[in-house]
Amino acid sequence: MALVVFMRHGQAENNVSRTLVGRHIEAHLTEQGKQQVTDAAKYLKNIEIDEVYVSPVIRTVETAEIVCKSLGLDYKIDERLYEIELGKLVGMNYEEVVTKYGNLFLKFYDGHDTVLDSFGVESFLSVKQRVKSLLDEVVEKHDGRNVLCVTHLDPIKAVISSLLDLKPEALYRWHIRNASLTILKHESRYFSLSGVNVMPMHRYPLE
Repeated sequence: MALVVFMRHGQAENNVSRTLVGRHIEAHLTEQGKQQVTDAAKYLKNIEIDEVYVSPVIRTVETAEIVCKSLGLDYKIDERLYEIELGKLVGMNYEEVVTKYGNLFLKFYDGHDTVLDSFGVESFLSVKQRVKSLLDEVVEKHDGRNVLCVTHLDPIKAVISSLLDLKPEALYRWHIRNASLTILKHESRYFSLSGVNVMPMHRYPLE
């Protein structure tokens, strides 16, 4: 048996301002975000991590640097863990988008919206395909070993969606917390979901 742990980056500046920064606008971790990551790294010390893969975006790289320093590991950049491409929505405020165009974020998980296409937003199916490609490679290269993937909200939701038959409304409501762990167990050629939003207990009442 082996684990693949998906970790969302710690709280970043865009999470506080509710700005859609996507891949192309830098948003660094806040001090709270750095502490969230430091706390999560303590959990990861309980298992032997063989490899760490990271999205190229600055907030995930900063997260990986904190974790890898704690674990004494290096990390590798992998573009399959990228934030979704948000196209023309980049730089807009979350509430501003909903007010102007309706809840595009719910429609994103449905996968059948021409408005999203016109904005140049990557499809959820595309996210699922690239994350599946990474998982297939991890199984082949690190069979029987534990792997950590530091990424963003929607690639993690894509993983969950691949394992569970969730409706778009359920995926939309299922918020993945900053610096939380989503844990997959690989055995007998299949993945099972062992944990979602795993984080220190003091965070649950507050978030």
